[in-house]
Amino acid sequence: MPATQLVFLHGFGEDERVWTDFLPFHTFSFPVICPAYAEWTDCATLADYARKIVAHLPSEANFILVGHSMGGYIALEMASQFPERIQKVVMLHSTFVADTEEKKINRDRTADLLEKKGTAFFIGPFLPNLFATVSQELIATLAERYRTLPAAGLIAATKAMRDRSDFTTFVQTSNIPFLFILGEQDALISPESITRFVKKSVVILPNVGHQGTYEAPKAVAEAINQFVHV
Repeated sequence: MPATQLVFLHGFGEDERVWTDFLPFHTFSFPVICPAYAEWTDCATLADYARKIVAHLPSEANFILVGHSMGGYIALEMASQFPERIQKVVMLHSTFVADTEEKKINRDRTADLLEKKGTAFFIGPFLPNLFATVSQELIATLAERYRTLPAAGLIAATKAMRDRSDFTTFVQTSNIPFLFILGEQDALISPESITRFVKKSVVILPNVGHQGTYEAPKAVAEAINQFVHV
């Protein structure tokens, strides 16, 4: 029987180092892999990200995916393309719904800003939107960490997210179990936008925005562990 490994997929405006702030403080029963793809510029779609990530994963293993935000979008593509290898999916502050036309316009604005001004200009104002209770010290630390992320990689990710497919039907009909961990005060993805389609396997974190691994790390770890062992 193939071994099971936990794959943690980071979101937009961060890289695999986001998990180093979370994983060392919690225990999981499976080996952990944290792919690095923030610098990739050769993926035009989220399906491209999914295929490239899977190509770098151990070929003999099956996977439980934990996808934060954009990482959740990639997890959906991995589950769709490789259902025989994906055992479960945790959508951490992420959604299966495609961008609205308004959101697509905002993605274009983000890509344009990154192209003209660069990552360092973009990242500082972007980060506070991810938190319900903003720690200025944490924001400053993360801004300094991620200010050197290549703008070209962020632009590629922005365009891929803008053009992503809607996975509502897939989530509702798939045999793969899904867990949604959501922030009650998430300004990017509201719990109501998920619970209108999915009634079970939803954990809503009170007083949390888009970054539960920082704002409620113990609750996030407990929800993941309970889900993977069901």
